[in-house]
Amino acid sequence: MLLKLLKTMDLVYCKVLLITTLLSVYQVRSNTVSPSKHPGLEVLATASHYWPLDSVEGIHGLSDHIGNRTGLVNGTNINIVEGIVNKGIYLNGDKGATFLYFGNYKDSCISDPSLCGPDGITFSFFWKNHDLDSRFAIASGGKVVSSGFSVYSNPHVGYVEFYTRGDSKTWKAHIKNPGPYWTHVLFTWTQNDGLKVYINGTFSKGDATGNVSSDYGNPYADLVIGTENTGRYGHYATGAFDEFVIWERALSPQDILLYYKAAIGDKAVPYPIEAFTHVSRETHTTTTTERSHTVRTDLTYKVHNLIQSDAFDLLPSLPNNSIPEETANNLTQYLLNSVDEVITSSDWKENDEWSPVVSGLVETVDNVMGNMVSRLQSRADSTAPLSIGGRSSVADYSLMKIPQNYNMPNYRFPPQGKSYISVPGKSLSMQSQTTIVGLFYHKMHNYYNKISPLQTSINEAVDFKDHKIQMASHLISLKVEPSPALSLNLSTEPLIRIVQTHQLSKEQQLQALNQSNKVFLYCAFLDYSSKEGVWSNEGCVRADGNLSFSVCLCNHLTNFAILMQVVPMELSKAHQVALSTISYIGCSISIFCLAITLVTFAVLSSVSTIRNQRYHIHANLAFAILVAQILLLISFRFSPATLPCKIMAVLLHFFFLCAFAWMLVEGLHLYSMVIKVFGSEGSKHFYYYAIGWGSPLVICVVSMTSSLSSYGEIGNCWLSLKNGAIWAFVAPALFVIMVNIGILIAVTRIISRISAENYKVHGDANSVKLTTKAVAVLLPILGISWIFGVLAVNDHSLLFQYMFAVFNSLQGFFIFLFHCLLNSEVRAAFKHKTKVWTLTSSSIRNINVKPFNSDIMNGNKGGVTPTKMNTWDKSTNSANRIDLSAV
Repeated sequence: MLLKLLKTMDLVYCKVLLITTLLSVYQVRSNTVSPSKHPGLEVLATASHYWPLDSVEGIHGLSDHIGNRTGLVNGTNINIVEGIVNKGIYLNGDKGATFLYFGNYKDSCISDPSLCGPDGITFSFFWKNHDLDSRFAIASGGKVVSSGFSVYSNPHVGYVEFYTRGDSKTWKAHIKNPGPYWTHVLFTWTQNDGLKVYINGTFSKGDATGNVSSDYGNPYADLVIGTENTGRYGHYATGAFDEFVIWERALSPQDILLYYKAAIGDKAVPYPIEAFTHVSRETHTTTTTERSHTVRTDLTYKVHNLIQSDAFDLLPSLPNNSIPEETANNLTQYLLNSVDEVITSSDWKENDEWSPVVSGLVETVDNVMGNMVSRLQSRADSTAPLSIGGRSSVADYSLMKIPQNYNMPNYRFPPQGKSYISVPGKSLSMQSQTTIVGLFYHKMHNYYNKISPLQTSINEAVDFKDHKIQMASHLISLKVEPSPALSLNLSTEPLIRIVQTHQLSKEQQLQALNQSNKVFLYCAFLDYSSKEGVWSNEGCVRADGNLSFSVCLCNHLTNFAILMQVVPMELSKAHQVALSTISYIGCSISIFCLAITLVTFAVLSSVSTIRNQRYHIHANLAFAILVAQILLLISFRFSPATLPCKIMAVLLHFFFLCAFAWMLVEGLHLYSMVIKVFGSEGSKHFYYYAIGWGSPLVICVVSMTSSLSSYGEIGNCWLSLKNGAIWAFVAPALFVIMVNIGILIAVTRIISRISAENYKVHGDANSVKLTTKAVAVLLPILGISWIFGVLAVNDHSLLFQYMFAVFNSLQGFFIFLFHCLLNSEVRAAFKHKTKVWTLTSSSIRNINVKPFNSDIMNGNKGGVTPTKMNTWDKSTNSANRIDLSAV
């Protein structure tokens, strides 16, 4: 078929066909490739200076492998560590008073960026930051008020600054503090483009214009790492550095990613090989044509080059030759099948950096089809529209050529299905020949999963710039020439109507249905006015729909899709203040009440009824909660990512785990006393203390050794929510809650049964009241109220958030209320102790004080003799007596 087409078409159209069949040519050529070194090393070879920082020679010498400018270690505290490539150098901060000195670069581009010329400059290094104070990582040319640059960090954020004295300007970009992890920091600067910072090979932040700054002070031309460049060195950095490289030109994004991939040993090179042939031309060296890339990667390079080349610019200027229907149909099939083979043989779906390439493919297909439909060969003397259409794995397509003055009420593409574009007939002038091209893409939505809001023209999405955008529907393209006459006002007709059924993956569905998230749906299109397809929603409005479909109205035609942005909801400021106030007040009350409880237990410890195991458990629980809540209030005063905050996070983790552990002990003791008696008092005492204080210590030690950096780093002095460290608290807490819920249910059933039997014997009808009172008494010590924390996960459960704040901040108050203030044993012991204190006569002191029993569960009033539950004297139950004093 291909040979037949070549014979029937002229040479010009063979060029178009050649573009669609380049894929097979490249497959054949790529079979002959041979291995070569990583292309990122070619980028490194063009550097002006390269200090690997993998060894120290002579008197603390640091060799420059390219520029012959030997650096040195200024100080004696030298520590070679495992670096990102081979080894690196660790600097021990103010203790070691050591820094790296790379020489004086007076009157050079390195110390004075204004001397760089139009090519600019690039600095690159790998960095592990262990500092807790503000420190300079690298600097040249002096302080902020002098010419040069600097990279410095504080506990919260990092900065990159460039400054030129000649025009008194400063360029500044904020970066995330690398922390104790190897991070690649690379920044470029040119007079035209300003400052650009790349983190781990990817563009992070920039400052294109800069700001006017004060111009005073003399520049210092030294280049140093680990201290500030002020002429008198001090305030030394703590951290490790590796692979320090300088290019006296601004690297392109492709070169930057190539070098980063090479530096970390990644063989996957996602940018075209031509990205570094440009480097070779600059250095007048020959780049080898031998490549170690797979067939798939080589095809990716070729398609990228094809899109960026001028090949398709030839299409509009082709001779106005007509194309037969069969030829146009076959050309379309070849084009779409070639595109399908390219995108399915690549890893673009997993790499969001290739979204612009996919957009370029879409634009290319649209352009080819638009030129093709204009050259469709019309039938002689035909007044009916000429239409061809078909289906491929990439897209359904339709090409239509409509004669002048043809009456068309409206046009819909595709004609069948739930997703379509509809053009009102009154918008089509039909005063001249009209062409229509429609494309319904089947796969393209899979390649737009991580669209940065900052790379779109959707203002609403930019408000949530930290949350990626995903395509939620098929991509539909419709092009009509001449353009329809549409209303500029989106509230009046005629307008283009787009109906899209959402195509959500399982993960997207879970995100959209999660009530803690807010879902934004945008009617968007690819805007090619800036040469690269940028998503925009200008001239479109979402008129109707839900999570299953969307109806959009637009005043222009192009390719359309529904974009979805999922944003986690946050509480309003008013609710945050209210919840915080409740927590402060509740914790303060609990701290006061728990302190009274502990003092009461200590004073009454000589009384036999208070000296038993149950009150020992109560005291340990009260102490753990007391310390935890005091630490919680103190932690609010510390800033995240500081040493005090990290220490506070560790202590909070331990004491809150201890509180839960003693809640578990409360449940186990209740189970042993009420349901099933096991172990002696002595053995249980040992196990209880092992559970209450030992198990939290083990969990904390394991958590700290495996993930110490997760404590007190982000937001507050607590465990990190991002890397799973929070489960070191959540998992034990959930376990305790579930066990205690089971124990509470079992104990409640026993109490209900006893109450029922007591009613049969004594006629006491207060069984429901007795059961309710038991549950109220047990809830604070078993920690069941923490279940509200699980339910308080979103704005729709605001009630649970308030319940959680109230009940848990007042847990100490309830322990004091039910187990101290209203507890009959404690009250009786206090009366007994008071009598002992007041009696002075020896005869009176020797009076035997009547024994006293707990009556809180029996509901007895003061001064009334408790009624025994004689039902437990029955022979059927005598073998399994229950001690209700535990309740």
